[in-house]
Amino acid sequence: MKTTLYTVLCVAIRLGAVLMATGILERIPGLVAFANQDDHLFLGSMLLNGAGLLLAFALWIWPDILVWWAAGRNSHQVLEAAITAEQLQHIALSVLGAWMFIGGFAGCLAHLAQILLIQREAESNGYPAVMPTSEWHWVIQYALTALAGAALTLGSRGLVGLLRRLRGYPDATLATDPDPGTTQDG
Repeated sequence: MKTTLYTVLCVAIRLGAVLMATGILERIPGLVAFANQDDHLFLGSMLLNGAGLLLAFALWIWPDILVWWAAGRNSHQVLEAAITAEQLQHIALSVLGAWMFIGGFAGCLAHLAQILLIQREAESNGYPAVMPTSEWHWVIQYALTALAGAALTLGSRGLVGLLRRLRGYPDATLATDPDPGTTQDG
């Protein structure tokens, strides 16, 4: 695979812009749901989220501004790697799985800690320390995300093989010689 540092950084910046916009769009319904508590806080939050969405849009449209800043004159440096499409898929699925695992595990721990703190505070104030089932929903969701991420990371090679078979490609190990420069004379 042959590419330039400019292309790799543009892809990374655009991916970051998509993640940024997705995170902002996930928070907006919560802001709207609690809008009746403080109008000034709601307006300020919506303006900041709107500015964040504009920044994400600008990063998607013009990633070269950050590429120039990050790489300077080296941005047109050629990067070459002997990597196949299947290896690239394996790496991408492994990274996605690790990201899901870390996010799910961290979310599970954070929400469990939050539940324990709320229970301890309720008990110290004389209230019953029973959490609603909706709170446990998040713990289960985070745990399932972590498990799915671990399964994706560990099973990415098999998933790449399955995708290859579904596309109808012949087996790569039988079709190509791993080292075409050598002969197989005994």
